[in-house]
Amino acid sequence: MVGAMRWVLAAVAGASIGLSAFVIGAAGAEPTQAPAPGPATTSTSDELADMVMDVIQHGGPAAPTTTPVPAPPH
Repeated sequence: MVGAMRWVLAAVAGASIGLSAFVIGAAGAEPTQAPAPGPATTSTSDELADMVMDVIQHGGPAAPTTTPVPAPPH
C-alpha cells in the first residue's frame, strides 16, 4: 500500500513539473502582431460634401419614399 502511494505521489509530482514547464514556456512566448489595416473604406469629408452638393443641384421635388396608405373606412 505504501509503495502504491509513492507511485501515485511520484506521478502527481511529475505531472506538476511538466505542467509548470509548459506554462512557463507559454508565458515567455512572443505575442503575435495584428495584421496591418487595409485601405479606409469610409468616405472622406470632401467626398461626402460632393455627394450632398450633387443631390442639392439636381433640385426638383423630392420623390416620396413610401406609398401613402388609404384611410380606413369609417
